[in-house]
Amino acid sequence: MIQFSPLRIFLSAGHHDKDPGAVANGYKEADVTKLIRDSIVRNSEDKNIVVDKDWETNRQYQNRIKPGAGSVIFDIHLNAAANNTTRGVESYVNRKDFANKNSASYKMADEVNLFLSKELGIKNRGVKPENSSQHSTIGILNLGSGIAVLVEVDFITGTGAVENIMVKKDIIGKGLAKILKKYDDLVQ
Repeated sequence: MIQFSPLRIFLSAGHHDKDPGAVANGYKEADVTKLIRDSIVRNSEDKNIVVDKDWETNRQYQNRIKPGAGSVIFDIHLNAAANNTTRGVESYVNRKDFANKNSASYKMADEVNLFLSKELGIKNRGVKPENSSQHSTIGILNLGSGIAVLVEVDFITGTGAVENIMVKKDIIGKGLAKILKKYDDLVQ
């Protein structure tokens, strides 16, 4: 049964001031993901979004997250590749949610991928389990929220990828805000 939840959206730009993430083509991953995060907040009807602070580490932010069964955790990243032709969006969920394609995390990740693929005109690389990333476990996906998704919006190393994101950041922000709100209102 679906019920309305007063729980929260926890939104992270994935990196912080002392950890720029991937750096390519004159851009830092942290700067680009902050633009996306801030656009989501600006375009959201939900004014109670909990966001990471640019100066805090991922561990500090994760210690502030107190999710419940109806909370949404959304972590924004950019991927990197050895060449400048690899492009596309992919999302990660924890292993339990990946095994259950009907889980809200899996469904939200799939919806995020479809939206970003369409709006950015890039390949949908699919929803993947956390252990298919460079980490066996991704901490932020396992904090006890009802829904947790890490998205790799595109490849920072891809020719024109960041410029495309910057031009469309408000379209992206508005669409992602709508998706986050939709899933925040669901409790399984």
